[in-house]
Amino acid sequence: MVPATALTLATGGFGALALHRRWPRWQPIAATVILGGVIVLEQTAGLTPETLRHGDGMSLANIASALLLSASLALRTNGQDRAPIVSDTIGLIITMVPLIGYLLGSSALYDNPLYTQMALHTALGYATVFLALLLMAPQCGWIAILFEGEPGSVMARRVLPVAIMGPLILSLVATKAVERNLITAEFRLAVLTFLVIASTAAAVLGFAAMTNRAERRSTEAEAAYLQSERRRQKIELAAARSDKIAALGTLVGGVAHDFNNTLNVILGNLQLLHEDPDKNTHQGYVEEAIKASNRAAALTRQLLAYGRKSRLCPIPLVLEEEIASALTMFRRLCPANIAIRKEVDKSRTQVQLDPDAFQQAALNVLINARDALPNGGSIQVVTRTERLEGAVVSGFQDAETLPPGCYVTVRFEDDGIGMSPEIAAQATEPFFTTKSVGMGTGLGLSTAAGFCRQSKGGLRIDSTEGNGTTVTMAFPVYSGAPRAEGEGIKAGRKAPAWRHKILVVDDDMALARVMVNQLELDGHDVRLARDAVEALRALEDGPLPDVVLTDIVMPGEMQGHHLAVRIRQRFPDIRVILMSGYSSEGYREKTFAKLGSPFLQKPVDLRTLRTVIGSTVVNPTFPQAGR
Repeated sequence: MVPATALTLATGGFGALALHRRWPRWQPIAATVILGGVIVLEQTAGLTPETLRHGDGMSLANIASALLLSASLALRTNGQDRAPIVSDTIGLIITMVPLIGYLLGSSALYDNPLYTQMALHTALGYATVFLALLLMAPQCGWIAILFEGEPGSVMARRVLPVAIMGPLILSLVATKAVERNLITAEFRLAVLTFLVIASTAAAVLGFAAMTNRAERRSTEAEAAYLQSERRRQKIELAAARSDKIAALGTLVGGVAHDFNNTLNVILGNLQLLHEDPDKNTHQGYVEEAIKASNRAAALTRQLLAYGRKSRLCPIPLVLEEEIASALTMFRRLCPANIAIRKEVDKSRTQVQLDPDAFQQAALNVLINARDALPNGGSIQVVTRTERLEGAVVSGFQDAETLPPGCYVTVRFEDDGIGMSPEIAAQATEPFFTTKSVGMGTGLGLSTAAGFCRQSKGGLRIDSTEGNGTTVTMAFPVYSGAPRAEGEGIKAGRKAPAWRHKILVVDDDMALARVMVNQLELDGHDVRLARDAVEALRALEDGPLPDVVLTDIVMPGEMQGHHLAVRIRQRFPDIRVILMSGYSSEGYREKTFAKLGSPFLQKPVDLRTLRTVIGSTVVNPTFPQAGR
């Protein structure tokens, strides 16, 4: 090794160490300059004296390695990581060839002008420096592929030793066999070619086998995950179904309890009416039975409101006016140690609501707030017009989200005992109550939430145990024409004094007989039909009635609203009144609005029946009635 070669190796090693230790930038720059200067001086001025050469010198491979080393240091000093990978890799390839040649004892290596006079330790030194520089940037180039943790890199680290060492060992064996005259040089070439092919094929097959095993494991793991996910979903669905069944069981149990009590009152008073000979007591029995019937009707209305199936009569109104009416009623029920404050929006934005149903829902919320203040406190009612984006409200077992838009919100805030998160989550479930027996039915908040949802809004409960409760109602802003003052559905409902011909169509004979008897007591001429077909036959036979009072749900293909359409087409002078014990708001809007027929919600009391029949004959466009 001539001094110039030793100097380039020492300088290159120092530059690599300076980069690794992050020494001052001028040091690797100085190493770069020295490398270039040594090569130039050696090739132009003969840096090594002739007396020291002894047939040794810098071969083309030495010069190329030194130049590549200088370029790598210069690029790395300028902060580049990817470009030096190319020069380092080329340098490593140049130096590995003589190393393998020395290992195999290849005499032809010295006859190649590129490697003439390149000593073993020179090639080993350059290779070490280039490899060190490559390892200084393990995140770049082919070095990064080896060091990554992905399956391909893991398998490459396993296959490469076989792919490298296999041909090397086989070539060494073949070379030794030639030296011992076991095989000829020509046959060695064939053997080496076969061995390289065999070792490469073995590495490829090994890599393929490992890849296949990894793929099978991945597929099995994915299948196991999917199976586990399906089991988890089944468990969640079963849990949700169980929760809903439990809620339904609570609902059915509560309804059965309240209805059994109500039916017992009705049945007991009717039996007393039948068996008690003292006629002076009969009026009391009748009044008690009527009161119990009204309580049963109110219970069904509450349940329908909870299920969003109650029949509402919404009109455009200013919510603040209805709140004032609800607070007026509530003050009669509120003790003196509870202060009521009101903060209302001055914009008088209108919403479309059923006023009676809203006042009942607001009263339910206020009564709950009152009961949460056993030692007194304050209740504040605040209204706002605001835009809501994805507000979460109470739903049946699951939360619901309001569509984005402008809403009028009403907040009922109390500073009472509050609720725990578990109780707050169940507060809107039917018949759920924390009050003692006889103090509450558990339908107050549930029916309020049902009314809000049926009115295209929602109800939200925010409460912290010991820090009060806030119940927020939200209703969409009404975008139609504002309602004129005094306009409403409650005006002009006086029953006329004249009598009419009426056809009652209902498949429930017990209910139909009651209605027929009620109408005949008023002097009307009443006929009865069991279904729509029988009703049409009665109309064909005559005489034609003034009013047809028909149930909606009846046996056969023709329902009540279908019958109303047929009567409208064939007998336009006959007025039709529809009635049902069940009707959703959406269904009513789609069907009854097109017919223009009034609607009675069962059970129907005699006073309402009289009013609607009289008003229908006077005004054929009379709105849905029978509240």
